[in-house]
Order: sequence, then structure tokens, then C-alpha cells
Amino acid sequence: MNIERLLNMVINQVMRRLVNKGIGAGISAVTKGRGADQQNTQANTPADIEQQQAAKLAAKRARQAAKIGRRL
Repeated sequence: MNIERLLNMVINQVMRRLVNKGIGAGISAVTKGRGADQQNTQANTPADIEQQQAAKLAAKRARQAAKIGRRL
């Protein structure tokens, strides 16, 4: 293995990490504060809270089913 190949491998890894961090920072900057604003503007009625809890439970069951499916 020559030195050029080794340098390319190292440079590619460094560049990949830098690009991924840049993309993550850009997405965070674009979506900053959106989640909190949406939750505060909605009036949480008891029916809304119940629906949110049901959705969380359904998601949890789906994750469990996927986990069991991967084991088989």
C-alpha cells in the first residue's frame, strides 16, 4: 500500500466527519425553536393529551415488534 492511498483514506474520513457536522449544524440552525413554539401555541385539552399518550404507546409497541422481528 503506498503513501498516496493512505493519505486519501485519512483525508476522506476527516472530510466525511466535517461535512456531517456541518450538515447537522445547518439542520439544527434551521429547525431551532420550532418544536417549543408549536407546543406552546396549542391548547392541550384532555382529549389531545390522551391522543398523544396513545400515539407514544403505539410507537413503543412498533419498536418492540421491530426488535422481535430482527431477532427472528
